[in-house]
Amino acid sequence: MESKKDLAIEPTNLGILIRSPEEILAEAQKAASALQRVVSTKRKPVIFKGEQYLEFEDWQTLGRFYGYTTLVEWTRPVEFGDARGFEARAIAIDKNGNTASAAEAMCLNDEPNWKDKPLFQLRSMAQTRACAKALRNILAWVVILAGYRPTPAEEIEAIQELEPSESPPTPKPEGESEGIFITPKQIAAIHTMASKLKLNLEDFYKNEMQYRTTKTNQLTKAQASQVIEKLGEKLREIENVAPT
Repeated sequence: MESKKDLAIEPTNLGILIRSPEEILAEAQKAASALQRVVSTKRKPVIFKGEQYLEFEDWQTLGRFYGYTTLVEWTRPVEFGDARGFEARAIAIDKNGNTASAAEAMCLNDEPNWKDKPLFQLRSMAQTRACAKALRNILAWVVILAGYRPTPAEEIEAIQELEPSESPPTPKPEGESEGIFITPKQIAAIHTMASKLKLNLEDFYKNEMQYRTTKTNQLTKAQASQVIEKLGEKLREIENVAPT
């Protein structure tokens, strides 16, 4: 007689494909490219350790592509020892009003960036973080396709101070092909600049840009733009110190 632990349990609720994966990815790539065009116009993108994080308004933009918006369900004061602030819960709803995601978040006065702020600002930030996180739960995969980090910028700033860019992002060349992947023009530009600098790109990507990939052809278009901007800075520094 078979023991209960020897019996094989057949899964009864297998996931099924509701649409073609290729069709879903093609739509996501269009959304990712459109998001890149919007985010690339930001004059002060949020950059941390060489990678870009999206702010709540960027998540809202992406959410609108898919018919999602957010609502704050509740906000309440919280205290943890000497720290106090607010906790909020938000939901992401689709165009029919159905809940697609939910998230909770806090903002406390023990955070370096918020220790001297009035309580109403902490309350507002708790709501913003909850809304961004609710959208992140369902749209992070598209954000990754676009080449950005999936954690909302408002959430990462609670951990430590960010490194905002002091200059606008490098504009894309006129006529550059659309998409989320590095373009041939970008590859050529990177290799030309690296050659002038006598730079090992693999070490540069790993140590200075702190990317997970060390191969140029595996960069996203957004990452390639960041690399070109950084290499351009290095070239200008050399030109400024060159003897006349």
